[in-house]
Amino acid sequence: MKVVHRSILLFLLILVSACKPTKFVIKDGKTAVELKLFNESLDFLLKEFNAEKDPIKQQPKAFAVAESYRKFNDLANAEKWYQKCLDLNGGSQALFMLAMMQKQQEKYAEAYNNFEKFQRISSGGFEGRKQANQCREALEWKKEFSRISVTNIEAINSSASDYSLRPFKPNQFVFSSSRDQATGSGRDGWTGEKFSDIFVTELKAGSFTPPTSFATTLNTDAHESSPTFSKDFKEIYFIRCKPEDQSNQFCHLYYSAFNNEHWNEPVRVDVFPDTVNVYDPFLSPDGNLLLLSSDAPGGFGGTDLYLFNKIDTGWSAPINLGGSINTPESERFPWLDEKYNLYFSSNGLPGMGGLDIFKSARVKNSFREPINLKYPINSGADDFAFYIDKYKPDTENDTILFSGYFSSSRAGGKGKDDLYRFEERWLNLFVLRGKVLEKKYENPENPDSKVLGLKTLPKAKVELKMADERILNAAFSDTGGNFIFRLEAETDYKITAGKNGYFSNNTLITTKGKRNKDSTYINLYTQIELDKIFTQKMIVIPNIYYDYDKATLRPESKLVLDSIMIFFKDNPDLTIEIGSHTDSRGSDEYNQKLSQARAQSVVDYLVEKQIPKDRLIAKGYGETAPVNQCRNGVNCTEDEHQKNRRTTFRVASAKLNLESIEPEDIKVVPKE
Repeated sequence: MKVVHRSILLFLLILVSACKPTKFVIKDGKTAVELKLFNESLDFLLKEFNAEKDPIKQQPKAFAVAESYRKFNDLANAEKWYQKCLDLNGGSQALFMLAMMQKQQEKYAEAYNNFEKFQRISSGGFEGRKQANQCREALEWKKEFSRISVTNIEAINSSASDYSLRPFKPNQFVFSSSRDQATGSGRDGWTGEKFSDIFVTELKAGSFTPPTSFATTLNTDAHESSPTFSKDFKEIYFIRCKPEDQSNQFCHLYYSAFNNEHWNEPVRVDVFPDTVNVYDPFLSPDGNLLLLSSDAPGGFGGTDLYLFNKIDTGWSAPINLGGSINTPESERFPWLDEKYNLYFSSNGLPGMGGLDIFKSARVKNSFREPINLKYPINSGADDFAFYIDKYKPDTENDTILFSGYFSSSRAGGKGKDDLYRFEERWLNLFVLRGKVLEKKYENPENPDSKVLGLKTLPKAKVELKMADERILNAAFSDTGGNFIFRLEAETDYKITAGKNGYFSNNTLITTKGKRNKDSTYINLYTQIELDKIFTQKMIVIPNIYYDYDKATLRPESKLVLDSIMIFFKDNPDLTIEIGSHTDSRGSDEYNQKLSQARAQSVVDYLVEKQIPKDRLIAKGYGETAPVNQCRNGVNCTEDEHQKNRRTTFRVASAKLNLESIEPEDIKVVPKE
């Protein structure tokens, strides 16, 4: 099904009657449609529909109203009237066009269902299946992550059609517009807008200046559009359509040169016969190639792309770019990048709705299969006139990797067609993938049995925290023990995992220094092992030691307590018994009192570190539980006595012991 672009393709049809008093008297909608006066046809057609009471006769009138709305680029009303036509038994054609309007408004799910229905009831089922597949693909494209952002250039767009932004001189740009400031007073009967002119704007300090008319010798009360320049900006090719000349109702290529003061009067370049329309010229940087689109006979469809080589007498005969580029529909707006890769727009290749922008890589004297630039460059509407102004970052710290401009009639703009800027930025998405594990014992009920390795732990709660303990996100590990979090760049994180019946644990993750321009996704990985709480199982932790006959914590003991502070904070539901022990020297009564004081010194230190007092129990054991043979009456060395001057921990709420272990190097302080 052929889709005609309503504003930029208005040159495709005869425009004579739209811009001057006509000898035809418009008395009905049919006549207005035949004269391409869609701006006027709607009034007639709506009145005719409302006046007709026979549903059978209303049906073709509803279809005609829908068609006028479509060509007037009012997709929402076109959809409404195609649906009305269907309700009046309008048939498969109305169903197909309804789905096309929904597709171009990005109502892809609804369009998909209607294309599927069209396939079932129509002999043209292949087209329905093709369009349905494109809707499904467009939905997937919109879901995909993209580093490209698209911004409407509001400063220079108007409520009319603005399109085809191209570079002129440094920091200056030209574009085509049918805004009210265009030359002349004529109005296009198709769109209701003025005939387009070429405008110029300048980019200053990141902002565009108000557009002004480019040149009085170039802009007339006819259509002027699509300028392209030589490398030194002293030569210009552009399109002019003369609807006021009834003997010549076509759009042609024009050329002008700058004489250091003003642009000379343009002359027509006859690359095709008079009765052929020419659009969208592009002159290669070296000036040796000219590309354009045309509806010349013998092509593949509505408009094809053609190439001309520079020769001594002007331009060579047209070379059609062939069936890999051109389709039975319309191909428009060719542009070559610095490597002479081809960018163009088409509504005949698989796309998202209207005209989509494609890239075709140059290979010797031909081009490869076109690739759709996808969302967000493309949309359900018409997207066209693409060009790149930046191919790589300017400096090491430049975050813009790739940028340029294009035009679009997508929803949310200021006019029927608007100018847009796109930028692909250096953007990293940090993804943390982790796994929660526990020990796998030979006998699962006996923690003293052989450890066979690690196994995954499902349904563990995992929290993503900032360094200040602020919780950012939480998840539960899946059946494979897996969890996943999105992280920000240049940030430190703490990951805490816990589960009922297990001691909580944590690990630290950072994204600092991990940014990468060549990769979008930066994947990080971590594992957290949780120890299962077994009833009556003694848990071993490092010791805390004291000097002889003292209850004061030694500096290295405070460091040990500081190092296990995370354990207390990550396990807030446990009540901890702190047990203190002495050596056998001195009386039993004295040692009992000393050990209680030592246990209390640990409790006091932990409370000072913000551990709730009601979670801590101080218990003095005196000399009742030595770790060696050094009991009363046994002669032992100072090192052996030192080992008994310790503090141990027990999980009182679970009736479990946290037995201490000796550090590798115990500092011995001589007896005073």
